[in-house]
Amino acid sequence: MPATHNKITAVIGVEDGLGVESLQGAARIAAETSVANREIFTLAYCTARNIGIGSYVLRLGQRVIQQQDAPIILTGYLALNKLLGTNVYESNLQLGGPEVMGGNGVSHLIVKNDLEAIHQITAWLAFVPKVRETCNH
Repeated sequence: MPATHNKITAVIGVEDGLGVESLQGAARIAAETSVANREIFTLAYCTARNIGIGSYVLRLGQRVIQQQDAPIILTGYLALNKLLGTNVYESNLQLGGPEVMGGNGVSHLIVKNDLEAIHQITAWLAFVPKVRETCNH
């Protein structure tokens, strides 16, 4: 049986100024990911802190891989403590770290570093079929 190879054809947000740092970039990435979910397998890797719309965009992917030191949060712990009027939270990891996001199904894999993430991503892609089958009911 001949070897099968998958090819990554696009990384959304690579262009300068089109990352989740800008609202316009985040909106475009969200729209493209939403469309892509209907056509292909989508995967997002959380390699650094994701806050607000960055967390939303990350979760739009069908699968999420989270680095152990990269929280996925909507609001930072300092802002929440200020809102609550007391120091309830000690870090962003306490709010959106791997124990929280892995435990509640937001993150599907937890990795130690970028190298492990790349290894896991390529291993995962080996199971993705070339063509996505659809059900017409």
